[in-house]
Amino acid sequence: MRPLTSETRGLGLRPEFIANLIDSPPISGLDFLEIAPENWMNIGGRKREQLDRIADRYPLIAHGLSLSLGDTEPLNLPFVREVCSFLDEYRIEIYSDHLSATRDSTGYLYDLIPIPRRSENIAYLAGRIAQVQDVTGRRLVLENISAYHEYPGQMPEGEFLAELALRSGCGILLDINNAYVNERNHGADARTFIATLPTEAIAYYHIAGHLELADGMILDTHGTPVADAVIQLAQDVWHLHGSRPLLLERDNFVPSLGDLVHDLNAIGQAMRESRHDFA
Repeated sequence: MRPLTSETRGLGLRPEFIANLIDSPPISGLDFLEIAPENWMNIGGRKREQLDRIADRYPLIAHGLSLSLGDTEPLNLPFVREVCSFLDEYRIEIYSDHLSATRDSTGYLYDLIPIPRRSENIAYLAGRIAQVQDVTGRRLVLENISAYHEYPGQMPEGEFLAELALRSGCGILLDINNAYVNERNHGADARTFIATLPTEAIAYYHIAGHLELADGMILDTHGTPVADAVIQLAQDVWHLHGSRPLLLERDNFVPSLGDLVHDLNAIGQAMRESRHDFA
């Protein structure tokens, strides 16, 4: 099985790709696969057999949906223990989730709710991160989300995430498209955000397409090719922070696996072609 390095490129594991991944030799230009552990834990039968065969060929990264670090409910430690068992079984080194809330007192909301970026919230989040890291025995990696609501009196996103990483020891999953979406929707400068992040904390990158609405808002849909402006931002990311594993997200209007691998590697190559010196 190929190791993960800073030069590796990956895709999310989608059901329509499984047969191709199992029946074909390891695909050149596809180095790892990202999975949501919630979709694979505690399953058996044919689906588990398929995952076993895929894991023999490709390293896996776990990207969760349900950790809900930012809610006010007690952390779901039984769930974290199940995640840990799954990570151990498949020798998954990187476990990431979103810096958001996904629950309230009634249960899961199936959405990513932004956390108020206030300094008094950092200690609370750092304590919950420590619990997760203690249970899993791994550094927790957190993704910056596309936020469609802004709270008053917030810290700049980059400063908040950098301070949280310093206080907790967590890693950062830098989603380049999300940074662009937040710039367009809220006016926060994406390049200032990425320049503020500590390079040593960044574990890997996400990049994706978005949808532009008639009113000027944009949505992080993972359903279109990556926009030129996002690739340009990715070039600045590479210039500032260097190579990391890169994952292309595509969840809607999904092209063929071969086309996605081609796009993934074209984007990775374009990131190295810096347009200018970052100021």
